[in-house]
Amino acid sequence: MEGQQGEKSHATLTLAQAHFNKGEYAEAETLYSAYIRQCACAASSGESPGRIF
Repeated sequence: MEGQQGEKSHATLTLAQAHFNKGEYAEAETLYSAYIRQCACAASSGESPGRIF
């Protein structure tokens, strides 16, 4: 399950960066916020959010 969470987090971060690069800042902000929530939830439950890089 942890691997799936890491993959989902990575996909969210990648998509956010793509929107940011296209100047779609509102969409990027929404996705970056979702990524941060995913990391915060994983940390509060004691799980590792997965390596991003």
